Amino acid sequence: MSVSADTVETVVAACRDRLGDPSGWVTSDVYRHSLALCIIESVQSSAGHSEVAVVDRYLAYRRADAGRPLTDGARDLLRTFEEAGSSDQWAGKVGSYKRRYTATGVPIEARHIQQAAERLHQLRVNSIDDLLEAARDEAALEQIHQAWVDVCGEHSDVTWAHFLMLAGIPGVRPNRVAEVFVNGALGISEATDAGAADEILEATATELGVDPEQLDYAIRRWLAANSRRLDDVA
Repeated sequence: MSVSADTVETVVAACRDRLGDPSGWVTSDVYRHSLALCIIESVQSSAGHSEVAVVDRYLAYRRADAGRPLTDGARDLLRTFEEAGSSDQWAGKVGSYKRRYTATGVPIEARHIQQAAERLHQLRVNSIDDLLEAARDEAALEQIHQAWVDVCGEHSDVTWAHFLMLAGIPGVRPNRVAEVFVNGALGISEATDAGAADEILEATATELGVDPEQLDYAIRRWLAANSRRLDDVA
């Protein structure tokens, strides 16, 4: 299809309004250097609408502590639990870093985040490279998957797919992100063809001067922070 200039202009305006300046976006590169961030965001997504905030708080905590680009793996994540003292204390000291934490708010899945990191560490998966290497072996990846299911329970299918997508495992990309955002930007309720929505976002990315994947990540994070569960757009 040919994307009209008016359509692109409307979606670009929605991106600028909702996603902010592209220079401030957290990109896929951030996740693909840090297994810890992949664990936190994917596990926390089961609690509803809070995964982006917890990732941002962890980033703030670790950058304040280390003052360097984040490459934390599973063992580094576990060390923050050791520093905090317990998973409950981690929720307040790290998961809500420099923000007021209340136990009555959206729960921070600190215990499950810790358990997922522990299981991955036990399986010698401490980095993105370790996970990518395991993904080349069907049996090894299934062993990791089973450990993930044991930790995440009923939400495991959604959080597992999200975990693999964040880590950059080839062939894993949840669907309908483009359609949901484009429909909202254009103010339409009927379903948008997936190919058409992707084409619109590609044209939008070009206009914004970013890669389509970078825009996809920014949209996914905005949807998560604005009352859209991953399973609503997957």
